[in-house]
Amino acid sequence: MDVIGGWKRMLGADWEKTYAASNTIYVARQNNILFSVLAQFFGPQAINDRLILIETISFTTTPDDMLESLTRIIADRSVGAAFFGNYYLMDYELMGGDARQAIIDEDGKRNIPVNLPPQVPFGSRQWPALITPGSGPKTLADLP
Repeated sequence: MDVIGGWKRMLGADWEKTYAASNTIYVARQNNILFSVLAQFFGPQAINDRLILIETISFTTTPDDMLESLTRIIADRSVGAAFFGNYYLMDYELMGGDARQAIIDEDGKRNIPVNLPPQVPFGSRQWPALITPGSGPKTLADLP
């Protein structure tokens, strides 16, 4: 935290123009330490705007890989604004409304419950993964 705090002091007012990205392997996205520390300095309004979590299946990610991913995300925002009228729309995995409705309809025909993630508004500032409560230990300290 001292390092990031030092960077924030060095940048001064330019901190509000700063982007940060952290990578995570898919199983650790909710508990990513670097992203969580960065969020303390960037604040909730920067999540998914200037503070981005890049998910990967790789155990390592090169600086070039990270820069390429961040550049693609920022560039895609202009595409979203131009084609869809929403700057953040391209940030999200999109399941078109027709595809979502088709699944709901097919579930109904088969008399099975719909099992889809909740829809999240474009431009959401929520943490990168939905957090749903459940039973069982939640920390190492909770284990018997």
